[in-house]
Amino acid sequence: MNIYNDIKEAIEKNEPSWLVTVTNVIGSTPAKIGMKMIVYSDGKIKGTVGGGEIEKRIIDKIVDMKPVDVDKWSYNLGTHNIEAEETNMECGGTQEVIVEPLTTENNLYIIGGGHCGMALSTLTAKTGFFVTVIDNRSDWANKEKHPLAKNIVCPDYKNICDKMTFSENTFIVIMTHGHAHDEYALEQVINEKYKFVGMIGSSRKVSIVFENLMKKGISKDKIRNVYSPVGLDIGATHTPEDIAVSIMAQLIAVKNNKREIKLNLNPLLST
Repeated sequence: MNIYNDIKEAIEKNEPSWLVTVTNVIGSTPAKIGMKMIVYSDGKIKGTVGGGEIEKRIIDKIVDMKPVDVDKWSYNLGTHNIEAEETNMECGGTQEVIVEPLTTENNLYIIGGGHCGMALSTLTAKTGFFVTVIDNRSDWANKEKHPLAKNIVCPDYKNICDKMTFSENTFIVIMTHGHAHDEYALEQVINEKYKFVGMIGSSRKVSIVFENLMKKGISKDKIRNVYSPVGLDIGATHTPEDIAVSIMAQLIAVKNNKREIKLNLNPLLST
C-alpha cells in the first residue's frame, strides 16, 4: 500500500514524477504484472518494476524524455522480439510497461496570501494552474481565504524553498505583505529552476530590490529574467481583482510562449 500513498503524495504536491506499471510479461522476467515504480525528475525512485538493466533503462529514459503523455514501452530480455527494445538481459522473456505522468498541470506558487493573493489564487486555479499559496500568517494561509488552491502552507519565509518544487513548469508570483519579505523571497528562489518568477511592486520598489540583490552578488542576467513589476500593463486599477487579471494574463502568455500581444485582432485594422 505504500506505493499508493506515494502516488497520492506526488499528485497532491504536483511533484514532477511518472508512474511505471508492468502491464504484461511473456516468458521469464524479473517482474510480475501489476508491479509499480514512481520515477522522479532527478532519477530517484519508489517501488520497483524488477530491477536490473531494464529498470535502469526505464529510469534513464524518463529522466531524459520527461514524457508528457501516457506511453507503452516493451523490452526484450533474451527473446529478440523485433517489436520490443533490446536489452543485455538473458532472462528469456519480454516485459511491457505503461508510463504515466503523475503531474501535468503548471505549478504556480503565490508567495503572499493577502487580498491580491486571494484574487490571484481564485482566478489562476480556474485557468489550468496547480496553485500553492505560501504565507507566514495563519490568518491568510487558510482554505477560507483560498478555497480553490490545491495546497496552502504557512512556513517561516526563510524556509519557502522547502515547500516548493522547481522545474521548467514552475511559476512563482511574489506578493507578500512587506517590501523586505518580497526581497527575501526573491533572493531565495531566483537561482532555482522555473518558467516564470514575478514580483509585485512599484517601479521604485523594484529598482531598490534589484540593486540590493546585485550588491549581494546575484547576476544581472538572473535579475533581468524577473517579471517585475509583475503583470501586463492593461491600465488596471489598484483593486486586487484588476491586479490579479493583469498577472493572470501574463502567466498565461508566458505559459503559451506568446511573445507579442495585440490589443485588437479585428482583421479590418490591417486592410
